[in-house]
Amino acid sequence: MSWLSIFSGGNKASGDAKTSSGPQKERPSAPPTIVIDHHEYVPEEFVLGSFRIRPYDGDLIAKQKFDFRLQFDLGGDPVDVSCIGMVVKLTEESGLVARYQSPQPFYERKLIDYLKALRGL
Repeated sequence: MSWLSIFSGGNKASGDAKTSSGPQKERPSAPPTIVIDHHEYVPEEFVLGSFRIRPYDGDLIAKQKFDFRLQFDLGGDPVDVSCIGMVVKLTEESGLVARYQSPQPFYERKLIDYLKALRGL
């Protein structure tokens, strides 16, 4: 097999093995929900370790630590995780930008699987 066929997807045998190795994961239809002080927000940006909510109309202030719940659906299995965050930036233009500590390893794996499925990986 030539190098060109490997890069262009000409290697059909390994591609078929890749798709048949496990069940296809259903792609989530919605981003996670972040619950702060009983208010639900859909983040504008969300990655492992940080998020942005815009507009944000809560009572948090810059550099404040806060508890929040991260809720998402992973293949029909609802997941609700308690997390601790810290406000990095909070302005009307930027909204609420926060970092958060990784949840317990069990939930961190579920979150990673969810983010991969959300991005279609």
